[in-house]
Amino acid sequence: MAGLAFLLAAGVALPGLAADTSSPAAPAASALDTASQTVGAAAQSLYQGGSWAFWSVADKAASFYSGVGQALYETSYMIGINKTPLERADFVDSLADPPKGTAPNPPAAKTLPSPVPPPPPTVATAAPPQPPPSEEPAETTALKPIEPGLLANLLYDRSARNPDGSYFVPKSLQRMFELRTQRLTETEVRAGIKLNGRIIPDPQAHGQVEAGLLGRIEPPETGMPVLGDAVRKGQVLGYVVPVVGVVDRSQVRREVARLTHEIRQTAESIEMMKQFSFVPFREGKIIQMEIRLDGLRQERAALLPMLKTQEFLRSPIDGVIASTTAVAGRVAQPGEMVFDIVNPKLLWVEATVPDPMIASEAAPGTTATARTPEGQTLNVTYVGSGPAVRQQSTPMLFRIDNPPKGLRVGRPAAILLRGEHRAQRGLPVPRAAITVGADGLQQVWEQTDAETFVPHAVQTQDIDAQTVLILNGVKEGARIVVRGISLMAQVQ
Repeated sequence: MAGLAFLLAAGVALPGLAADTSSPAAPAASALDTASQTVGAAAQSLYQGGSWAFWSVADKAASFYSGVGQALYETSYMIGINKTPLERADFVDSLADPPKGTAPNPPAAKTLPSPVPPPPPTVATAAPPQPPPSEEPAETTALKPIEPGLLANLLYDRSARNPDGSYFVPKSLQRMFELRTQRLTETEVRAGIKLNGRIIPDPQAHGQVEAGLLGRIEPPETGMPVLGDAVRKGQVLGYVVPVVGVVDRSQVRREVARLTHEIRQTAESIEMMKQFSFVPFREGKIIQMEIRLDGLRQERAALLPMLKTQEFLRSPIDGVIASTTAVAGRVAQPGEMVFDIVNPKLLWVEATVPDPMIASEAAPGTTATARTPEGQTLNVTYVGSGPAVRQQSTPMLFRIDNPPKGLRVGRPAAILLRGEHRAQRGLPVPRAAITVGADGLQQVWEQTDAETFVPHAVQTQDIDAQTVLILNGVKEGARIVVRGISLMAQVQ
């Protein structure tokens, strides 16, 4: 250390001596100055490194002794030697709101006394947050009182039956159900003919996919189509893989091998025959062997599908899957229907008539109306009928113009065909004005006064899907309910 101090002192003093450049020892002094600076820098680096190592070792030693002390402190608590009370701070739950209608949470208990005063709590006591605007207000809105006029209507405006058999219906109920009436006028119309029928698909837009051989059904890569799926013409709906037993498969393979051997022999015989020019009837024999060769190849081609090929089930038309029996892995029989495809935009109605004169009098292209059990009206056009009789009735075909969405194949539909030479007088009314009474008879409701209605049993004749003809039961000029008839049914 003394030598290091001497070098440092010399490094400080030598630059003063080197100021005299005129001395002959100036080069030696400059070299000594450089050496002293190098030694000084090395000493300073050594000092800094030693200081860092010292403080690092001291820090680790302090951490070690601190951990040992904490362990001894906790061990003394465990065995009961150290009984110094621990520090506890007040805990305030600022995120929990007090329930509605109750007081806020009481403050936490005071901390236990400790030798060292506890630090102030870092979490400040905050007021409970306000509820968002979307929550219900604390005070409920008071109910509005019922208007006296509305209360009077509820108490006194009730329908009732009068002693003479008529019914009293107040105006308030008539307005609520939008009751409408119409006066009857007698006129002469062509009476309609009602034909019972059912909805069928158009034969030009109806296709069935059947299995052509005994085999197992397998789905295509896109999956097996289900009910309601739209398909395109030529689309592959599935496959039928031939199912052949062990014995049958062995026989088929043996027959294929025999045919292959005969095909080879026949082909070689033809080639050999072509090489000889002086064979009697050479051309005729070659033609016969070629014909035999074609027959053998066709026989083998008919047997090969039973071993390695599969049948494609393709859609014959564009339409929707109406019914299907396709299940992956199920064995289908030859001729069994797998998919039934219908085009819902092309539907017909097939009606049956017991009188063949009705079919003969109707001309193709005649327009008519049809009505479904749900009350849906359809416009139809007569297509034609056949000479054959089915169950003592003549079938007649009608094409539906613009079939509505949701029309189902197989549903019943009544055709109302107007007669060409059957005129009848009566009172035409909308079909909605006709109801069925408690006795099962058809009836209409006549408005005799502003709030008085009387039911009348009537006899009707169909005109078309929207209109019926009243033959008797009411007189001309009577005001009949044609809208809101459900109110009258509830009143009765």
